[in-house]
Amino acid sequence: MNVKTFYPPYFVKRLAQIRFQTANPSAPWLTATAITALQDLLKPDDLGYEFGSGRSTVWLAQRVRTLHSMEHNPEWYERVRYKLEQAKLLEKVDYQLAQDSKHIGNDDPFDDNHPYVNNLAEMPDNSLDFILVDGIMRLTCIRISIRKLKPGGFLILDNANRYVPNNYTEGYTTVLHHRSIPRDQEWAKTLSGLSSWRGFNTTDSICDTRFWIKPC
Repeated sequence: MNVKTFYPPYFVKRLAQIRFQTANPSAPWLTATAITALQDLLKPDDLGYEFGSGRSTVWLAQRVRTLHSMEHNPEWYERVRYKLEQAKLLEKVDYQLAQDSKHIGNDDPFDDNHPYVNNLAEMPDNSLDFILVDGIMRLTCIRISIRKLKPGGFLILDNANRYVPNNYTEGYTTVLHHRSIPRDQEWAKTLSGLSSWRGFNTTDSICDTRFWIKPC
């Protein structure tokens, strides 16, 4: 039994989250405010990258020139690939499945050669307009993304409340996942490197989606 579902504030916010997702079946599984922000930020000539495919893959591909997408789950990969094929978007999306690895899922902040991240690691620095991190190995993905984004490009971290402090003077951004410090020392080090970047946070009071903009 999930105790959270019987906590009234959570229950109300969860119903609102489900209602939004049901009413917008093609929208990414991000906060509603994050989706609105992306509608304004994305440009038709953008080159982007996402970790963790899903609704976002089709939605992003419809709005940019080229999208690179990395997935680690073979069954989910086939489902999303079928949706891309149905939407006639396969030519715009470099969709890849991270091949089997005994270390798959490890969040090693120093493993640039892991099959889940080595494609991004091999791309030129300062070459991407945006990167969405919403899958496994999120710390590693962010660390590599910092140098791959163009100046003015933006980094998006979904479920940021799991890793990033989310308490503000006007109150917590999430109902149950209060975090006053980074998840661990490696997250603290990485967030320190992002401290000079402008950014903003969005929330539905269950999950946060956070944006950082690389300085020009």
